[in-house]
Amino acid sequence: MSFEIGHHSIDHHHEELLNIDTMLDKAIRSNQRSNLEPLIVFLEQYSDEHFKEEEDLMLSHDFSGYALHKAEHEMFASFVKECRLMYATNRPTAHIIFLIRRIVDQLIRHIKTVDSTMKYITEEKQ
Repeated sequence: MSFEIGHHSIDHHHEELLNIDTMLDKAIRSNQRSNLEPLIVFLEQYSDEHFKEEEDLMLSHDFSGYALHKAEHEMFASFVKECRLMYATNRPTAHIIFLIRRIVDQLIRHIKTVDSTMKYITEEKQ
């Protein structure tokens, strides 16, 4: 299944998200808590930069699905903040890994179901 919506930068971000599975597997195999830090940093940047770019695109096209999209982005951002807090307060590594897995799985679902509705925005430009 393609995760492309036809917007180069957003599609690139989606592709990067799919690579986090490999990063998470490596972190688990290494059994070193410090290897979770880059994953959390990635998710923090993703939730700041990618979500803003999507929301700006939707607003500039008066996209009807903006409110739902924004609400889901806020939910994901709160999960990422929770993940950072868990890491900073030395919660068990397994709990952090589980939360990262949950965030990534839900983001992939979001791309397949919610982001895919943005395809018409990029089709209008052509």
